[in-house]
Amino acid sequence: MNSIVTRVLFPLAALVFLGQGCFGPSQPKATGPDGGVWKTKDRGLAWVNKRALVTGPKVTADASNFSVVAMAFDPQDANAIYAATAEHGLAFSLDAGESWQISRALPQGRVNAVAVDSKNKCTVYAAMANKIFKTETCTRDWNQIFFDPQTSKQFTQLVVDWFNPTILYAGTSDGDVLKSTDAGISWQVVKRIDGVGVSSMIMDPRDSRLLYVGTNGEGILKTLDGGNTWLQIKKQFGDEFREARRVVQIALDPRNSNILFVVSKFGIIRSEDQGETWSALPLTSPPGTVKITALAVDPTDSAKLIYTGPATLILSADGGKTWTAKKLPTSKIGSTLLVDPKNGDVIYLGTQPPEKK
Repeated sequence: MNSIVTRVLFPLAALVFLGQGCFGPSQPKATGPDGGVWKTKDRGLAWVNKRALVTGPKVTADASNFSVVAMAFDPQDANAIYAATAEHGLAFSLDAGESWQISRALPQGRVNAVAVDSKNKCTVYAAMANKIFKTETCTRDWNQIFFDPQTSKQFTQLVVDWFNPTILYAGTSDGDVLKSTDAGISWQVVKRIDGVGVSSMIMDPRDSRLLYVGTNGEGILKTLDGGNTWLQIKKQFGDEFREARRVVQIALDPRNSNILFVVSKFGIIRSEDQGETWSALPLTSPPGTVKITALAVDPTDSAKLIYTGPATLILSADGGKTWTAKKLPTSKIGSTLLVDPKNGDVIYLGTQPPEKK
């Protein structure tokens, strides 16, 4: 990956010229384009718009135009961050968000999901429309490794097994869960729920055989054996949490694999027994009144939670018992959150334009 690193170095003066787009208690809010990725080093007190985009010798502020669909760390290097965008393909940063590049070898357009091999940082997977792409050269070259002949189908989720990275899972817009055991060469459908799409997919950080798959209406699919058998978490929501069957995101407690969170139209609910029973987190707004777009659990302290809505960022330091609300540092909507795996004060916020009414 060093050959790529040499291409992103540029004079410090370039960053000064671009401006940092800072937001904080004593700093003015940025003007002009303010999308893309924002970063805080003090858990939300001050934010910086990471807008520097490097194209060869040229540096612009065009990364502030990114509409971020998803983000992922390189599991081996938290300074390497991938941002799936809605219009510009796959962007990546090798310096903790200070500058970005676009992977020109990958087709431009919407990337729905990105996943990085846990043992080989140069191997990355990207989902675009009905296709899955792979690079083994740190994004210098990409190969289409799979496609679905139904052009209306979208691959929406990708997960690489952290224990055995030759195993991958993918979810689709029409309810298929696919698995590959040969690093993406071949795929088979291991579960299907007709009529709903796959909206979230997350693997247990302690047992890679345990996978949760969120759907747009049929709750959660759970496998304990790597996709051989599946359980459906739907009736467990009961009438009280019926809206939670339409899952926006699933998040896991990094220190206790029995604890999971579900973001839905209802709000945020929590289970301490892998989905058998549920309780609602007491949020700052009544259930169903505010759209929640992303949730993150601090990998260094699972009592620290953060979620974002259309205009605010909400933080808790006590497991969701109490919350502190902060205005988003942007005119855009928060779309995804990443917390640094070694420093919970460092948070990345991906943004998208507000929905048109």
